Amino acid sequence: MQKLIWLFCLSILPGFVFGQNYIDSCYVVTEPKLLAYADQVEKKVPIVVNGSVSSTSTWIWSASQGPDNVKPSEFITHSPTSFAGTVDIDKVIEKYGNAFFDEYFYIHQYIKKSDGSFFKCPPKEVRVKIFARVKTYEAITPNDDDLNDYLEIENLDKYLFAEVKIFDRWGQLIIERVGFDYYEKIDRSKANKGGNMKAFNGYLNGKTLPSGVYMYSIKPDEDYPEIIGSVTVIR
Repeated sequence: MQKLIWLFCLSILPGFVFGQNYIDSCYVVTEPKLLAYADQVEKKVPIVVNGSVSSTSTWIWSASQGPDNVKPSEFITHSPTSFAGTVDIDKVIEKYGNAFFDEYFYIHQYIKKSDGSFFKCPPKEVRVKIFARVKTYEAITPNDDDLNDYLEIENLDKYLFAEVKIFDRWGQLIIERVGFDYYEKIDRSKANKGGNMKAFNGYLNGKTLPSGVYMYSIKPDEDYPEIIGSVTVIR
């Protein structure tokens, strides 16, 4: 009698049916981040997952963690009968443009029970980051003609907290900026003679820097690889 009562209790507990623990079937594993670039050639990027395709399970990739409003994401294509998902970069760009995209997505697994109802597994989280490519130029000509007077950094405005460093030929740090203030306007009389921005323009504290090669280091985001290169000042 006690055994029957015990089996009955197991059958009504969430996730249990006659000793079966549905939570044990919830083992889809994902990489915590997916990193890609908006201008890369391959626009369909698979999300790295590991799991098991089962006839009793269905999956939904959603921007919602749930439990309510769990709808398929418009940016991830997948089959309901498979946990594998693919991020469509073109769809992201179509909606948000060539900007830095940083969002969380969740894979929801539903296991069909013997009574026809579904057991919902805890959602698995994946952070999707699509970078706008950061580019620079190889030389500047700081002669106050408003043409190539300073080092432009393409798409830097997408990364407010980017780290920008300029070094002289001996490796000494001479300029350090944060993304949101790199192009900030400044008083000509107080600083760079060759312009009214904090951007690197061949001047430092009102003094002319010598012609030559200067190194730069740009770190747009914690997950964006550091960009190291050189810019030549031509006078």
